[in-house]
Amino acid sequence: MQIGCHIWSTGRPKTKHLSKMLCHVTRPDAVVMEIEVDAKANGEDCLNKVCRKLGIIEVDYFGLQFSGSKGENLWLNLRNRISQQMDNLTPCRLRLRVKFFVEPHLILQEQTRHLFFMHVKEDLHRGHLRMCSEQAEELSSLLAQAEFGDYNQNTAKYWYTELCGTEPNQATINSIISKHKALEGLSQASVEYQALQLVSSLEHYGVEWHWVRDAEGQRLAFGVGPDGIAICREDFSLVNRISYPLIQIATQSGKSVYLTVTKETSDSVVLLFKLISNRAASGLYRAITETHAFYRCDTVTNAVMMQYSRDFKGHLASLFLNENINLGKKYVFDIRRTSKEVYDYARRALYNAGIVDMMSRPGERTPSSRSPSHDQEGALDCGGCQQSRLLQEKLQKLREALLCMLCCEEEIDAAFCPCGHMVCCQNCAEQLQSCPVCRSEVEHVQHVYLPTCTSLLNLTIGGSNNSPEPIHRGMASHTCTTNDYNTTEKIYQN
Repeated sequence: MQIGCHIWSTGRPKTKHLSKMLCHVTRPDAVVMEIEVDAKANGEDCLNKVCRKLGIIEVDYFGLQFSGSKGENLWLNLRNRISQQMDNLTPCRLRLRVKFFVEPHLILQEQTRHLFFMHVKEDLHRGHLRMCSEQAEELSSLLAQAEFGDYNQNTAKYWYTELCGTEPNQATINSIISKHKALEGLSQASVEYQALQLVSSLEHYGVEWHWVRDAEGQRLAFGVGPDGIAICREDFSLVNRISYPLIQIATQSGKSVYLTVTKETSDSVVLLFKLISNRAASGLYRAITETHAFYRCDTVTNAVMMQYSRDFKGHLASLFLNENINLGKKYVFDIRRTSKEVYDYARRALYNAGIVDMMSRPGERTPSSRSPSHDQEGALDCGGCQQSRLLQEKLQKLREALLCMLCCEEEIDAAFCPCGHMVCCQNCAEQLQSCPVCRSEVEHVQHVYLPTCTSLLNLTIGGSNNSPEPIHRGMASHTCTTNDYNTTEKIYQN
């Protein structure tokens, strides 16, 4: 009896402990976010929690990276369980990264643009993006304005050497200072937008780099980007460029990735690239397929979305139980939308939420973020921000309350008879034989007309006025000038 009691008592806390998983997610600005998810959660659950805390709707541009056992950078597959990919390490150490880069004018949220900018700064430090001296001068002044504010000879610091690989002479330094002074008064958001516009014109913008060796053993940088594949030497000087239409097929076997490429003579040649591990090779194969689908296709095909593998246990279960069983299934790709679909989806989501983006456009001048007058204005504007957020929260709660509890897409417009419960849309209600609330038999479904969520919101804020003013989408146009990150979350600065 004592032995049984001992096992039972030690087993319960263990089960409770394993029900949750702790993830430390490092943002591009080196801030670590503490995210708690279910022990069986997929990568998508963690990414959605991170983006929700940051107020980001354009989730599809981002991914979570982690380091493999041999130091390789690997993307977490968002459709598979985290525990199956992270070797049961606790807490899971992940990095929030931009997975798919787009032109800055296609980014709808200021929060998204800021993370793009921080990621680009890191790539510039690593020398992944090189440019001519004129571009380096302009970008140096923009980076200094974004980081230090208006020009001050005691605090100004420039990145010219990191940007073009050469030391600046005095004439170059004077030119950078002159450009920096000309940016006086520009808001940080406007400066970041201009910097992204300049960087997006560079040759290797949006390219994801993988270290490989060719058939002769030469170490190369293999870049997968929006327009195709760039093969470079270790100093990132270009060796060869392969556009996507020339690639007939990409395959992976063990640590090797094979590309069948069409030559100018219409003949085909197979190129071999070896990587440091099987997982690194799988990551390169996945990057080629997903990047091509994101930038070059109108929609993600089922052949890509439904490609999966099974472990031995899952394979046996599919043979003897059910071919469509999910046991042991691991999806190869996690891309869901193309660049066009992401833009349309985010635009609709922002419109439905009543949110408009009010980023300062290039050339718009606002008080410097380092000046006292700016701090005073920010303090005066916080009341308007708070009221706007409260109204948006009310609107969101009303929308959720009016959604069908089954499909969670259409609004409630049907009532079950004779019980009278209204929890479903017409399409879902007609497929049910019993009420999901009281379990009583449904004799027939009555179509009903409920007020829209906007009219309900007007009633909640109209007070005693007989004719409340309509809610316009411009009501959410005011945004704080500080970074709108959620402060209720635990964060740690490295």
